[in-house]
Amino acid sequence: MPSSPSIALVALTDRVLPDTESVLAELARVAPGDPSPRLVSRTANAFTIAWPDEATANVTLVDKPIPWSRLEGPCATAWYWPEAADALKPHTDHLFLTLIDEHSPALDKSFRLTQLAIAAAAASPAAGVVWGASGAVHEPAAFADLALRSSRSDLPLHLWVDFRVYQRDDQQSFGFFTTGMEALGRRELEAPAYHGDPQQLIAAAYNIAHYVLERDAVLKDAEVIGLPDESQVTVREDRSLIDPEQEVFRLEFETAG
Repeated sequence: MPSSPSIALVALTDRVLPDTESVLAELARVAPGDPSPRLVSRTANAFTIAWPDEATANVTLVDKPIPWSRLEGPCATAWYWPEAADALKPHTDHLFLTLIDEHSPALDKSFRLTQLAIAAAAASPAAGVVWGASGAVHEPAAFADLALRSSRSDLPLHLWVDFRVYQRDDQQSFGFFTTGMEALGRRELEAPAYHGDPQQLIAAAYNIAHYVLERDAVLKDAEVIGLPDESQVTVREDRSLIDPEQEVFRLEFETAG
């Protein structure tokens, strides 16, 4: 069965389809060691490019803004970009980026789509980048900076995965979930009740996600993982508290000592 296309959006402040040659040149700059794609077709509102390994990408100009209902929540939780709402509310149009890649591993697809998003944003009046799998919003220059500093041993997971912490009704603990791991071929992570610093929770979950993806590791039910602060996490196979139809890994934290 063909895999679903990978998707990203670029919010625009003007109705402009980027110049294809500029996008291809930017792709060559951000991925100098990779095979170069070629232009397959172009119309007034879209163009398609293809790589030698048969992966294809389409860049389509959509003459309306991304619905604010899709952006409002991610903007409110984008602690790394406090100006997100102010930057994205006025945008007028957007680019819809789709990547179809039947043969590459999930990480390769994500790197390729990231590079395409950087190139499309650099060649456009871009107000922001939206990662389709997680819904997270990013300032274009910061998106490019983090991506270009990343590597196979230092994945840009904050671009691909939403690590979301929320305060529980008891006001004594925090809940946590990820969005975006499934698109990388892995189960999402959840923690139903965490007592402690929420930033430590995010750091721990990030380290676990990075370990799984970088090492191609397979987590097992009841597996215990040690963390750098000498605390431990027990991994449980479970149904999601957010979507009961989805299977996730539930994280149970134990404090050192």
